Amino acid sequence: MSNKKSTQTIGQWLDTWFSVYAVPEYEKNTVALYEDARRRFNVNCPGMESILLEDLLPVQFQAAMNQLADQYSKSTIRHIKSLYHMAYEKAIDNRLCDVNPIDKTVLPKNASEKLVTALSREEQEAFERAAHQLPIRDEFILRTYLLTGLRPGELRFLRWEDWDQSRKILKINKSKTKAGVREVPVIPEVAVILIHLHAWRKGASEREYIFGGEKPLDKYHLRHICKRVATIANIRHVTPHMLRHTFATRMIDHGAEIKSLSVILGHTKPEFTLRRYITPDQGQLYDQMMLLSNANAKRNDT
Repeated sequence: MSNKKSTQTIGQWLDTWFSVYAVPEYEKNTVALYEDARRRFNVNCPGMESILLEDLLPVQFQAAMNQLADQYSKSTIRHIKSLYHMAYEKAIDNRLCDVNPIDKTVLPKNASEKLVTALSREEQEAFERAAHQLPIRDEFILRTYLLTGLRPGELRFLRWEDWDQSRKILKINKSKTKAGVREVPVIPEVAVILIHLHAWRKGASEREYIFGGEKPLDKYHLRHICKRVATIANIRHVTPHMLRHTFATRMIDHGAEIKSLSVILGHTKPEFTLRRYITPDQGQLYDQMMLLSNANAKRNDT
């Protein structure tokens, strides 16, 4: 880098980073996530973006993250750190600064973990019964979630061309990560759903999106039907992502091998799948504890 100091501020460079790098490279949902992270950071640390790129010290950014721990979960703070780290990496590539001050900063230990839990077996049964009261397309959407473990954004953008009926797979070409681009096996129950939908829609080949029609399925519709079914079932609030967690948990309940499950979910590391996506079911835990019970031993002897 030249001896001449850059006069570009962090805020000016973030504007450039979003327009030149983020928008062309990432999915809209991912860009929106980073835009939200930037907004939250600005609200709580309003002077940060006025600092020159070269002048930001690791201690300043660490102090700002520590301050956020009282208000935001680790996942939100992680998104903020990721945004700044990626922006600084590109700034270095463009010779606007020499070092990345975000490299050695750490997430605050006292920040809360935002956990997404799976439905229990009883909740899932009630949810599936209640889903029968929805229009058939909406019921099919929820059943497909529970039987494939797709991300909400992946299911929304499924096209008919992504369904390879002969090979019994769904090709996931639109995902938030590179590992998410994958092939997901289709079990007979899902194949029946797809066959019915294809036959039900006249000119389905011209309406490219499986669940949306001419356009991708609206994300707000997904949230609406999950909320509606949860209300009918009289269970806790349910989100589309909870159905993905439920799929992962039921797979483990049925003896799925963790490495294969990780690939199906589009994760790069099996340990991430275990840490974030598997919710122990209380009924299952009780059954496991009963293995030590004398009462259980006597029952097996009879």
